[in-house]
Amino acid sequence: MEKQKAEKLIKRLIPFVALWGVTKVLERPNVKGALAEVDSRAFIGQRKVGRSIKRAGRNAVSNPAWFAAGAAAIAVGIGLMAKAARGK
Repeated sequence: MEKQKAEKLIKRLIPFVALWGVTKVLERPNVKGALAEVDSRAFIGQRKVGRSIKRAGRNAVSNPAWFAAGAAAIAVGIGLMAKAARGK
């Protein structure tokens, strides 16, 4: 009976010990530096995407004729693909 209780106790403690170990590894200075670098690269990528979307919006507003032509071309292309997929 004692062996089963000890085994249950060990099985219950394993997640907490694993979490403690992972936390200790993540708190090391070299790991913190690497994580900070990854975060900064992700933030830079996010800023670039945001700027690109804003630029596309400004370009569409400043060139309405080109925007309309592009939208029409996309609509025609989707229509042709739907017609081709429909079959005979």
